[in-house]
Amino acid sequence: MKTEHKIIAGVVLATILIVIGSAWLGEKEEVENKDRLSKLLVGEKIVEMKSPHIKKGQSHEPYNSNPPTSGAHIGDDVAGGGIKNKLVLDELVVHSMEHGAAVLWYRSDSNQDDINRLKKVFNESSGKKIMLPRENMDTMIALTSWNYLLKLEAIDEEKIKEFIETNNDRAPEKAPI
Repeated sequence: MKTEHKIIAGVVLATILIVIGSAWLGEKEEVENKDRLSKLLVGEKIVEMKSPHIKKGQSHEPYNSNPPTSGAHIGDDVAGGGIKNKLVLDELVVHSMEHGAAVLWYRSDSNQDDINRLKKVFNESSGKKIMLPRENMDTMIALTSWNYLLKLEAIDEEKIKEFIETNNDRAPEKAPI
């Protein structure tokens, strides 16, 4: 067999393997997502508030939960995914939740060992997610997603992971968080 025939055969074989592998992976992801979406959302259902777009600093109706799960939000910006070490405006976080974020809030005066444990479980969880401190929270930990709230007085790694993985990306808008 000539060298150029070997190259062509190799390219054809590689292409076939890529197509088959992509189809298999796509099917696996679809099954996993279908399984996730078949689960009931975790936490207490909170009444959905009107959710107008506002400008930064603009006054609005008070949120009906602490932390919020819906309501007024800054229309041209979001909080962004990942771990935040500083306070973030509720109006940005609410917009991220409208885009599907699951949010892990911890009391801003939490000790560093607890924060490190929360970071570990947060990083081990998959999906659209944000972790950040919060002032004036009446519980050690709260998890929110669009219209859902789960408050915890202690770190429950399984419950935190379940909330993030089940509730993320189940909001009115599919967009970056």
